Amino acid sequence: MSVTTVTLTPATLQASVSNAAGAATRAARSMVGKHGGLITAKITNGTAPTAQCVATVYVAHTTGSTPATGPEGADWKTFAVLGGGGVTASAVTPLSIVIPPCCHVQIEFTGNTGNAVTVEAFITDYTNLDTV
Repeated sequence: MSVTTVTLTPATLQASVSNAAGAATRAARSMVGKHGGLITAKITNGTAPTAQCVATVYVAHTTGSTPATGPEGADWKTFAVLGGGGVTASAVTPLSIVIPPCCHVQIEFTGNTGNAVTVEAFITDYTNLDTV
């Protein structure tokens, strides 16, 4: 019987930052040569949100360098909308998604109005599938 071992490599995709009302915070990572991964993210509301912040995951279908971050368009295509942080003051919304093998991945936090929210995202890449 064979056993497959996966190398897991954790990384910060988006360090914890304040996403200003009406702004977009984006971070991208190359997934070339990887077998997918797991993204976990968190949205923490400010004191008076009037519209929720939403996290969207995009993929790019190019094997070259990672495209510049940006909204859906020629490079980035929507993979999943993870949901939003609601409009409850100081609410914390944890989010997660498994990413299949792809070329590049980007997460975007946007949509909040009224005040800033705090956002962050982490990724664990799956690499080196070794079978013994």
